[in-house]
Amino acid sequence: MKYFTLDRWIEALRQLGRQGGRILTLQALSLASGLREEATRKALRRLEVKGYVKRLGRRLYANGLFPPALEEVAMVLGRPCYISFESGLERHGLISQMPLVLTCASAVESGSKETPFGEIVFHRLKASLFFGYAASDGILCAEPEKALLDFIYISLKTKGGLPPLDELAWERLDPYRLEKWAQCYPRSVTQSLTPWITHHRREV
Repeated sequence: MKYFTLDRWIEALRQLGRQGGRILTLQALSLASGLREEATRKALRRLEVKGYVKRLGRRLYANGLFPPALEEVAMVLGRPCYISFESGLERHGLISQMPLVLTCASAVESGSKETPFGEIVFHRLKASLFFGYAASDGILCAEPEKALLDFIYISLKTKGGLPPLDELAWERLDPYRLEKWAQCYPRSVTQSLTPWITHHRREV
């Protein structure tokens, strides 16, 4: 097959989308169309102009007919990674203000990525800190205590001070899990949490 019409591309994208193909590789699109990769690239440039696909990165595209959530995009671009920091806190209802960007912990590298669906900021964590997350519908997200520890750790590391925590819903946290996991972090993180843990235990 040397030519693939627009209608056939639309049908192929619909079929891939119904099968869960919201994020597609160049190879998958080449196989779906029967075109060689170079011809597929040229076709994808035309499809992108029309909005049927959106380029996410090298050899990686979003299905414009079945668009992925920003969280899904993050799981692919930052693999392995999990949602944490401000975004993790907001997802668990620990803070009320929604972050302007999606913040994730990555085992690979730090940096920000602009996508057609929003901006993602990755903070690299060393292997010993890459734990305390759970999967839901293919999205990895930090447990509430881990999101807070990551947030404090990266703020101390990059900004030299604690993040604003006045409006944090502390009552939603498990102080025992928080104290246990804090032992994996530098002492500065543990020390910043000691007043709250002590206060909570007095209330209990």
